[in-house]
Amino acid sequence: MSYWSERQKQLKAYAAKEEERYMKRVTAYYEAELKRLERQIAAYYAAYGEENVIAYRNLLQTLPADDARLLIEQIDEFVKKYPQYADLVPVRETIYRLNRLEGLQYSIRMAEANIAGYADDLMTPYLTELSRRGVNYGMETLGFGKNFYSINSDIVKQFVGAPWCNGENFSTRIWNDTQKLAETLNQQIAQGFARGDSYERLTKQLQDRFKRVNKRDAYRLIYTEGTYVMAESSMQPFTQDFQKYRIVTAEDDRVCPVCSGISSEVFEIEDRQPGTNFPPFHPYCRCTFTVVVEDWGVWLDDYVTRHEAAESAKQAEAIASHIGGESAKRQLRYKLNIQNFAKSSRQYATIKISKREYATVTHELNTWLKHDEVIGTTVKKAIGDYIYTIEVNGFDDYRIVAKSKMTNNVRKKAGRKQK
Repeated sequence: MSYWSERQKQLKAYAAKEEERYMKRVTAYYEAELKRLERQIAAYYAAYGEENVIAYRNLLQTLPADDARLLIEQIDEFVKKYPQYADLVPVRETIYRLNRLEGLQYSIRMAEANIAGYADDLMTPYLTELSRRGVNYGMETLGFGKNFYSINSDIVKQFVGAPWCNGENFSTRIWNDTQKLAETLNQQIAQGFARGDSYERLTKQLQDRFKRVNKRDAYRLIYTEGTYVMAESSMQPFTQDFQKYRIVTAEDDRVCPVCSGISSEVFEIEDRQPGTNFPPFHPYCRCTFTVVVEDWGVWLDDYVTRHEAAESAKQAEAIASHIGGESAKRQLRYKLNIQNFAKSSRQYATIKISKREYATVTHELNTWLKHDEVIGTTVKKAIGDYIYTIEVNGFDDYRIVAKSKMTNNVRKKAGRKQK
């Protein structure tokens, strides 16, 4: 397992733990709102019903002024607490024109609105911290240390609340889910009153849908939004030095055909689109990604050229090890040794040779040189049909700075010297 894979595993573990905490708190809030509604429905049966049944015509009478004022107070309290939803709640002036049934239905809408505000308040800091961890894990993989970005960094905050799914952010989807449920509950209650349902039957139906649907919608939303924030934030550090990525599924028997099929494809990083070729592909999606490098040697050359730093090759070696694992390290083994000590392409010329040729040169040098005498110097060595000029920086640390083909006379002289 590569370093990057391990970091993604840690990020998922953090997300799972926080999602569990979130759901416990939101579920407790659901139950509190449900109990408040049950008390209000019980009051309706006591005030307007006979023998545990409410005549439907009694609910069509004008909402009493005291009940209207209580509903207005509830709306005012909500707007003060959640101003971002102020334009989505009923206008105060309309409350006095409601009948009793409509008053109860507005109470249900406000209960769901309170749930939306509470869930939004909980989700924002969680997703912000998830984003911070994601982008910092990527930076750490690239050798920039831990906690490179703070919680207030723009790069951390840009994914939280982004309208990535059908032009909607998570706040909008929370509101839409809760208000859609409120409409369903209101229809269910109105039909129950029309049928002459008892208080027990009506509240049992309310409990079942209120708890089951609210909980399902909330978990689907936080899980899917978390997948988006994890994937997008952790991708950011790789956008500068990498071009391609591949989808990584959960690799168990629950992987869906959509994710399984797309995991065999390679995509351009700059062309990624959540839901299309980048996670999440669907609700509850568990996919992540890994960057793809077809030739680590070519990538190394490009990295060193662009960064032009003395330590850039060492940095690249660490990156390859963290992302590509043993396969990448094998590809880089010889090429890295050649370029390890090149401060920049303008200052030092490095002669690039094939891996097999470099292995031959390295073997000869390791056998022939007395390293304690020549470290830090430049030597010439005839190997095969060529004369190599080599910068010696330590055992197995060589940089070839010149290579020339030997003539027959030079080859003979070199042979006599070696004898």
